[in-house]
Amino acid sequence: MLKSGLNNCWATPIYKTSISDEQCQELIQQVMMYQNIDKPQSDFDSTSLTDSIPLLKELAYEKYKEFFSVTFDYDIDQFKFKFKSWLTGSKGNYYMDLHNHSGSPWVAVFYVLAEETNKGGDFVAYDPRVNANRGFHSKFKHMFEPIEFLPQTGDVIIMPGFVYHAVRNYTSSLRLALPVDLFIED
Repeated sequence: MLKSGLNNCWATPIYKTSISDEQCQELIQQVMMYQNIDKPQSDFDSTSLTDSIPLLKELAYEKYKEFFSVTFDYDIDQFKFKFKSWLTGSKGNYYMDLHNHSGSPWVAVFYVLAEETNKGGDFVAYDPRVNANRGFHSKFKHMFEPIEFLPQTGDVIIMPGFVYHAVRNYTSSLRLALPVDLFIED
């Protein structure tokens, strides 16, 4: 229903938060125990890191709870949900082509090691409203530009799974990012 005045329609919330250095260090240790960082598991693997790493599951719950509270004024505990998580590419010369998390309503990415900021690896999210910019004067182009940011250790990004995003090439020696998809069950 439209109300009088401004209506912000079709919101696409992208939420940035963080975890502590201590939590990052603990996650790094646990990831090293459960994953071969030279050959990370596929995101299509049937196992989930939240099953192997209790701290990751705890932090995913905490950050999604924060996100739902701030963004929608909902308590995540009113839903039945599950997580699916994995380790993305970790060595230099890694990039991630444009993609979304099809089938997952929400995605969070935990950057537990992203120290070498001069080595690339920008996260880029694109406007999900395909061709929304058609017919607009160039003075309005800022409304359609991609969102870019260079992740730092401890950063967490949460967004809808339908948002197309990419990771630009980076040449750092080691970087650990843990995507955690949230599935809300009926």
